[in-house]
Amino acid sequence: MGCGTSHNAAAHEPMNSNAAIATTMPSTKQQETVKSTQSTSQKSSGNCCTAKLKTFFLIKYHSYFLATINVLITCHQNEKNVADRLRSQLIELKFNCYTLTDTTPSSIVARANLVRWSDVFISIISRSYQRAFCCMETINYAKDIRKPIVVILGESNFQPYGALGAISAGAVHTMLLDDDGTSENVVTQLSNIISNQKIKKNSKNVTDPAKMEANNDKVNLIHGETQCTILICTVDDGAAVAQLVYDDFISNNLNVGFENLSKSNAACSIKRCNVLVPILTAQFEQTPMCRGALEEARRLQKPIVPVIAIKDWRPEDWLGLTIAGCIFFRIFDKGGAYKPIFDSCRMMDLRVDVEVACRPIPSQAEREKAEIKSLKEKIEECKGKLQAWPPTRKPRTLNILTDRQPVRVRLDEPNAKLCFTHIHHTLTRLDLKAPPPMLDEYGLPKRREVDCMISYQWDNQIFVRKVYEDMSMREIRVWFDIWGSMQRNANEAMATGVECAKVLLVFLSKAYLDSANCQMEFRYAVKRGKGFVIIRTEPNIQLDPWMIEAIQGFPQYEIYSYSTLEALINGVPTIDVIMQAVRKVGHAQPPDVVDDCSAELFELRCLLDDARDAISAESGQSRFKTCTRCGQKFDEYTKGGCKNHRAYYMGGTILEGRWVCCRQQERDSPGCDSCDHTDVNRVFTVDPSYGTWTWVPP
Repeated sequence: MGCGTSHNAAAHEPMNSNAAIATTMPSTKQQETVKSTQSTSQKSSGNCCTAKLKTFFLIKYHSYFLATINVLITCHQNEKNVADRLRSQLIELKFNCYTLTDTTPSSIVARANLVRWSDVFISIISRSYQRAFCCMETINYAKDIRKPIVVILGESNFQPYGALGAISAGAVHTMLLDDDGTSENVVTQLSNIISNQKIKKNSKNVTDPAKMEANNDKVNLIHGETQCTILICTVDDGAAVAQLVYDDFISNNLNVGFENLSKSNAACSIKRCNVLVPILTAQFEQTPMCRGALEEARRLQKPIVPVIAIKDWRPEDWLGLTIAGCIFFRIFDKGGAYKPIFDSCRMMDLRVDVEVACRPIPSQAEREKAEIKSLKEKIEECKGKLQAWPPTRKPRTLNILTDRQPVRVRLDEPNAKLCFTHIHHTLTRLDLKAPPPMLDEYGLPKRREVDCMISYQWDNQIFVRKVYEDMSMREIRVWFDIWGSMQRNANEAMATGVECAKVLLVFLSKAYLDSANCQMEFRYAVKRGKGFVIIRTEPNIQLDPWMIEAIQGFPQYEIYSYSTLEALINGVPTIDVIMQAVRKVGHAQPPDVVDDCSAELFELRCLLDDARDAISAESGQSRFKTCTRCGQKFDEYTKGGCKNHRAYYMGGTILEGRWVCCRQQERDSPGCDSCDHTDVNRVFTVDPSYGTWTWVPP
């Protein structure tokens, strides 16, 4: 099931000399070739070109040029019928084609091999795909090893989010599955897309899937009896690093176990721990017991925090699949482990990440169970208030192929007539603690809204860190990767940062444009319609047209060193000009609602929303009010989403007027402290005792 050979004899023959040309042929040229072939046929036969004739010549074209392109179709088992039909049609076009679902094949060796074997990776995306660990693991791996990814959206009312949303935004092509499932139009588009990809030579470790034996990689894992919170697993060539990590954890009073799986009597206590810390080496990847341990960790969904202990090495076989997207730590010796990195070190960062992973977090099913119960109770309340049930339902089909559009705002010229100085403060952490979890109304962890996400390439980290410190002193809530925001899966953490931020502060550089992760981050921000504030950190940066279009109308600054931020623009420090731009651009952006739930929960949310609309309609009153503070629409059920100032406004005589909490100059500037919306009229009021001002109510 799921994984089948193409039965294509031509696939195992030497590639035709023209094949390399065909795989990189532009789509327009390819279409001309097909049309030319069709035209010749029409002249010889005198018949009209029917749909069947088009398909016939398309098959002939591909069988001549593209006999050795390997295509992998991945999907959740719920979409397997669609995947199988698509596979059959692609096989007719003489592509080598396999399917991979969340359950088949079950072996991580076979799954990793299929991804590496593929030249083009096709993903049929649905809610089920998003929620299946094995599906997400596979697409993370395809992204990590730079496979061309083609996305087929299987549901018209579902927008992928998190790592899946970010990876999909950077796909070479995205298409929506039509009502017929796999029509001729879909197959034609796919064949053109596949043929236009530059096919790279596969890894030497790739095995022909048809020759892989079904049970040749099973490991009989011997379970150990070590009861611990954290389990460190290693083999001989990683034992020194493992001991280093173990000693540090013990000295910090962590409950940790240590097992060397290369010993003849080795046993693994994966069932008895909460978090697995594998010390990865080449020997680890080649040890069957290690593979069995990580397969068991995957099956039990234990958090894995990997440590790479060998320089200039990275796993690429089954181990690459297992840690796909994971944040890992490179620790080779004691000197490198404790070498200061600002106010931390690699060992401290590892320890904090492990502590975060040790927290008991409810599963998505448990989280949704609590919300479903609450929603059903609220729906029952609505039933009692309505004359008829069910309420009129609103259509919720999304235009998921189109990027969400941000709001662009006009910024006034900076101006300060009185003294307005900038003092930089350095922030440090005397004892780095894991950030506390944010809880939703059900007492479960939730997404944490932030004002801004910093997007940059690591070569600029020293400069960017100083700007982050300035933002923190101005009460701007920032997603910044090096201070607790990057945990567990890097792709997931980055994507969540984009989703939770109102605006991206982008530090553009040539290295940024060359970074695959930076590009994915930027593309996802465009997809979700985020606002931008751009800092160009070097001259002569050449942007692609799509990036120029994305940032057009947003504030941009040429800042090549931190000293430039201290310079005045019409009396205002440049850093304050930029920070106020971040506030105003972010303030203008509407909420970005992430549909991160099952189909059942989505239906209940929609039903409750429609019921509340119906209650308002029957009462003759408008459901939504306008916030007098931020201008956003809200109703009585809205929690949070607004901001006020936590301090007071001062100055205007000796010093430039500004809010002391966040240094914004305008009296009616966006707030800096989270609060609920209000529709009460507000008055800017002076405190005669101190000569300061504030809004009443705030």
